Amino acid sequence: MSGENFIDMCAVCKQGVAKESMEYQKGRVFHPKCFEIHGKTFPIVDPDLAHLSAKTRIELVQMRNLKARVDAGLFSIPKSKKKKVAKKSTKPKKQRTIKRQKKSKTKSAKKRTSKSRR
Repeated sequence: MSGENFIDMCAVCKQGVAKESMEYQKGRVFHPKCFEIHGKTFPIVDPDLAHLSAKTRIELVQMRNLKARVDAGLFSIPKSKKKKVAKKSTKPKKQRTIKRQKKSKTKSAKKRTSKSRR
């Protein structure tokens, strides 16, 4: 069987199925002889159940990876810290005084003398 003709593994005998001899029934791939003999014993694939199964397998792999990283010391699970509440001081707070900005003085123009005009 060449790599181009290979489709999937047979649901009954778990061997590769070529495109020419493929029998696709009930959401699975079979050899024609395998389907004749055992095809009626396989239930129809429920898409919701298949999606849930795939999602569960992914979560399982993620949890195993996390456990491996924690055991190796590469990843540490953050511990929740309790916030400390600061005690209120007994002294009353001083109110800030508002500082006024100084107004800039207007400068008068210098008088020109007769010497500077020349």
